[in-house]
Amino acid sequence: MLAVARAEPTQSPPEARVAVLPPRTILALDLGSRCGWAVLPRSGRIASGVSEFRPGRFEGAGMVFLRFERFLGDASEASGPFGVVVFEEVRAHAGTLAAQVYGGFLAHLTAWCERNAV
Repeated sequence: MLAVARAEPTQSPPEARVAVLPPRTILALDLGSRCGWAVLPRSGRIASGVSEFRPGRFEGAGMVFLRFERFLGDASEASGPFGVVVFEEVRAHAGTLAAQVYGGFLAHLTAWCERNAV
């Protein structure tokens, strides 16, 4: 006679799902007069939107960049200081004006990051 031993099925422990949160708040930007942005704070709750920085009818062109810098400061205060700022490096623009505007936003962004140790 042949005896067959039946093994009890073993249960694997349930897989633990671990959320990996960023060590620092991240700001992502699509630079331009109509600037797309997203913030990933340490809480993991993403906020995003679009901000307009076009000059008013009786404003100089520099007001655009002052508004942009105010936006950066306000966003940093609201979400906690940024540890990382990422943006698309555009190499080819539709025209000369677009290239100049992009360069202005990039210059003000990098200056703001330097001042704020980002």
